[in-house]
Amino acid sequence: MDTRVAIMTPLLRRTLTLGLVAGATAIGSCAVSTQQELELGRQYAAEVNEQLPIVEDAAISRYINTLGTRIQQQPGTRQIPYRFYVVNIEQINAFAIPGGHVYVNRGLIERSADLAELAGVVAHEIGHVEARHGVEQMERMQAAQAGLAVATILLGEQPEGVAGAAVQVGAQAYFAHHSREDEFEADSLAVRLLPGAGIDPDGVVDFFQKLLEEREREPSALEQWFSTHPLTEERIQRVRTIIGELPIPTGLQRTSREYEAFKTRVSQLPPPPEEFQRSGGD
Repeated sequence: MDTRVAIMTPLLRRTLTLGLVAGATAIGSCAVSTQQELELGRQYAAEVNEQLPIVEDAAISRYINTLGTRIQQQPGTRQIPYRFYVVNIEQINAFAIPGGHVYVNRGLIERSADLAELAGVVAHEIGHVEARHGVEQMERMQAAQAGLAVATILLGEQPEGVAGAAVQVGAQAYFAHHSREDEFEADSLAVRLLPGAGIDPDGVVDFFQKLLEEREREPSALEQWFSTHPLTEERIQRVRTIIGELPIPTGLQRTSREYEAFKTRVSQLPPPPEEFQRSGGD
């Protein structure tokens, strides 16, 4: 089975079981406790980390975890244990799974212009976890539904046959294809978290605006981002409005020497494994 799309059978059984139970759950209530979410997250992250090319460089891991913790550990957040990972994949994307596991592709890091842009994406994914969007997706999932495939999200490719069908079921719950309102809610949480971490929230809209502009020039390179993160000018303007209404302190950080060293170190990583490289050379 293609390593890009393989999902372990025990995980699929758990996901299917949860989907069957969730089918009887009224939308708007959350039957999954925080402890259950954390346990599901730990189990799923362990399996995801076996299948994705997670960067194991200590300095890279330390930086992304320090940055993520700096954003997340503020009054008013859920105060669950988060883990942050860099994935050695060139495509521009980031995602979060329930329980506080946040993944950022090297391609996104390399495309960010400064600390504020990278932090904006990390804060956005934290926003999804804080709002429990992944848990809500699990509760809405029906066992017979086919959601997004892991390969589609990671590589912009659609798996075929039995492997693809199996992956789709698991992916629906965890690699959530967020609605526009989920995306806006995560944006709203992000721009409120960033000033408390001492980081300029304008990085959120700057990076999103860059992606919209680059999609016109190179749509294939951004296919997976837009497939999982609905992004429009209207959404960006809504975020700008929120930032304009917040009491933003002066002197917020836009970049740092540590960020520059981190980005350089990421750019010097070995190429992604062949099976995770973009097809067609684009």
